[in-house]
Amino acid sequence: MGFLCKFWCSWTPMILFSAAPWDCAILRHQDIVGLPLCFIYGWSLQFLWLLPHPSGFLDSLAVEIHELKSKRDDIERDVSRARRVGKEPRSQVLWWLDRVELLETKFAKTRREFERRFMLPGGFAVNILSSYRLSVRANEMIAEACYLKSKGSFNQVANRAAPNHFEEVPSAPTVGMDAVLAQLKQAVEDDAVGLIGIYGMGGVGKTALLSRFHNEFLADATDLDMVIFIDSCRDLDVESIQNKIRHRLGLSWKKSKSQKEKASMLYKVLFKMKFVLILDDLWEPLSLQMVGIPIPKQGSSCKIMLATRIEELCDQMDVKNKIKVDLLPWDTAWRLFADKVGEETINSDPGIRHQAEILVKKCGGLPVALITVARALASKRSVDEWKHAVTIMGNSPVQLPGMVEQVFCSLKLSYDHLPSDTLRSCAMHFALYWEGCRLHKNLIQEYWIGEGILDDFKDVEQANNKACYFLGILSSASLIERVDADGYTRMHPMVRAMALWIACEFGKKENQWFVREREGLMEAPEAETWRGAARMALGYNSITVLPEAPESLNLVSLKLKSNFGLERIPDGFFRFMPCLVALDLHSTPIKEIPSGISNLQRLQFLELGGTKLKSLPKELASLKNLKYLGLNWTAELASIPERLIQSLSELRVLRMIVSYSSWKAIPAGGGNGVSLRELEALKRLRVLDITVGNAPAFNMLTQSQRLAPATAALLLKGCPGLTAVELPSGLGRSLKSLKWLRVSHSTELEEVLIAGDGRESDDAVLPELENLVLECLLKAKIVWRSSCIQHLRGLYIYGCSGMEQLIWYKDDDDSDAENRGRRGVSPFPNLKQIAFRGLPKLKRVSDERQLVFPLLESIEVAECPQLKKLNLVAEKLREIRCHRSWWDQLEWEDDAARFSPQMILKPLN
Repeated sequence: MGFLCKFWCSWTPMILFSAAPWDCAILRHQDIVGLPLCFIYGWSLQFLWLLPHPSGFLDSLAVEIHELKSKRDDIERDVSRARRVGKEPRSQVLWWLDRVELLETKFAKTRREFERRFMLPGGFAVNILSSYRLSVRANEMIAEACYLKSKGSFNQVANRAAPNHFEEVPSAPTVGMDAVLAQLKQAVEDDAVGLIGIYGMGGVGKTALLSRFHNEFLADATDLDMVIFIDSCRDLDVESIQNKIRHRLGLSWKKSKSQKEKASMLYKVLFKMKFVLILDDLWEPLSLQMVGIPIPKQGSSCKIMLATRIEELCDQMDVKNKIKVDLLPWDTAWRLFADKVGEETINSDPGIRHQAEILVKKCGGLPVALITVARALASKRSVDEWKHAVTIMGNSPVQLPGMVEQVFCSLKLSYDHLPSDTLRSCAMHFALYWEGCRLHKNLIQEYWIGEGILDDFKDVEQANNKACYFLGILSSASLIERVDADGYTRMHPMVRAMALWIACEFGKKENQWFVREREGLMEAPEAETWRGAARMALGYNSITVLPEAPESLNLVSLKLKSNFGLERIPDGFFRFMPCLVALDLHSTPIKEIPSGISNLQRLQFLELGGTKLKSLPKELASLKNLKYLGLNWTAELASIPERLIQSLSELRVLRMIVSYSSWKAIPAGGGNGVSLRELEALKRLRVLDITVGNAPAFNMLTQSQRLAPATAALLLKGCPGLTAVELPSGLGRSLKSLKWLRVSHSTELEEVLIAGDGRESDDAVLPELENLVLECLLKAKIVWRSSCIQHLRGLYIYGCSGMEQLIWYKDDDDSDAENRGRRGVSPFPNLKQIAFRGLPKLKRVSDERQLVFPLLESIEVAECPQLKKLNLVAEKLREIRCHRSWWDQLEWEDDAARFSPQMILKPLN
């Protein structure tokens, strides 16, 4: 009994119960110290079994914890959602979640202790003590749960996270770009470079290049505050780009702010940063000032890099450092293709490998095309399947899986982005030639004039300038490429295939543009093809017979040039071609044009050059809409009906070099030939190539205020009585468009005098003359007096059997031979090419004076046995074309001739 009393008195808190067992109060130790021991003992015995069991507290606590967990789950979902969009949970929320987690852990521990102590048999005293302790603990946790529930209401669970200085972007493997990648890295490391432009045609890998550079070289750039990569700028306006930059910088602004206010905010932030901004797939010039982007200053670590298909866009944004992403060279293209197909497939059969090489060539080094074609053929195991794929690529590449979606749609963006339908027509014109064809700007210009694309021009120079301007836009848009500086261009095979796909209404009408040049055709297409075609290009084949009267009601353009076996056009061939606009019969051996050509009332372009026509049919007079008539190199043409030429009132271009030459100066009725008055009647004539065979007609031509300005090429053939041609003034002051002059087949001509008349500046007369040809002149020699022909680029002398010296001088101011020998003369400062052929008496190019040709690049010498010295200076000379025997007998004097160290010998056949 004493032990029991001592036990109860040792506990400071005591529990007194009222009538209800759960209504209790806790007495402290000092409250019961004064009570008699017997009372305490008796009281304890009486109420011992009325003490509340801890399970009641735990049940109440479980209810609170369950409610708290439900609230916790909702907040955690909000936090996860915020993190997915890049936001950072608030510290207060994270503290609350940690406290809830800790409370749950304590509750679980308390429950496990309860189950261990009270769910199993135990001693009386121990159960009383545990009951008390667990009850107190549970009561404290209930209070904490209530407190946490009261604190668990958050208006905002997360804030926008502070932006990382770098965020990796998706990237694709690059092949063959190590060199351009190094070039790009060097530009970024150069403090003098602020703006960098990367350009190239669609599908060449610009985005892959930038992505790789971004992920590999900018990720570890610790000296940068921010790297911003904005892709797909094609669909973004200024405000959209501002929002993307704002997001990367972690800024916020009200929607009501103006574009200018947003730009000011971005500028203030970026101005204090070292940043790199990458703008990918840019299609329009972007005003950095309007966006709010500071232009990097020289010496700054900041860089702005942009990628575009349009080279001109780089210039419009003042980009000084431009980097072109070129097509893949053969070795790299083959490696990429073989890797995608699989080496095992490629090497399984020599036939497959051969067909694979053809396909790689057709892809033209364009990565997206190589990858697409390779994937389409990766599962093909037989040579026949690969041969069929080659056929498809030639005739209808849209049948290959992925070609439209991956290649054509991508390239079509460049076509769609051209600023006018006129330029789109210009681009489509290139698809009418065979794959890989090199086209000179003059040829393209003629077709564009003939089809009305180039219509509003006053002279040949303006037409040429406009054509070059259009070609420049197409080249800048990566739809064509410049081959060289001489005006040759070509269209990439995949761009050409894309253009044909568009022309055939996106593959719905396969033969609407029937282009089969250089494919070895022996026969003309079938009748069904003629019925469905809008344009047909059948040049450079072996077609000998045309259908008698094909139904070609929709045919607009027909090219039959260079079918060397085509000698006749059926009489009814043109009967059902009411829409024909362009007809090209160049270099076909036809001898006459059928009268049915009068049916072609809409014809605007007619090319008959290089044919064997002896006369022009009178029915040509019906072609009232004809704008271009080509008759160059129709050497057998001897008859033109009177008043035929003047009836072609819409004619803009007339080409007749090495052609009809019996023009006469006097009006009709005075002898054979057509009067030049007929040409003067053509009020819209802007370009004239003409062959003149008599001196009166030549004089009239040079004095005509209408014909002289239009003359672009002139052949003086024979011209009895003409003993001298004086350049430039002898050709009149109006011949300012003349680019090509040929003087030939004269036994009387003695001098071609190069001398100004003192009344004109050097560029006032013949300012465009680029080529001078002297041919079969038995007595003629070139006499030079002054450098008045500044722009001559080519000098060609053929069959002048009496010529002993290239240049003779008329120098009245200096008769001292010794001084002349020490002095160099530059007769043609811009000359790039010289050719001598069939000059049996030619011994030297000059007397004691050295001829200086600052820009001369090529010399051709053939059948000039007595020419043993080249007394000239040509430090840019790259090649001498000659027979090896002539080269071996050439005599070299000390410093007699100075050529480029890179000069090479090219033997003639």
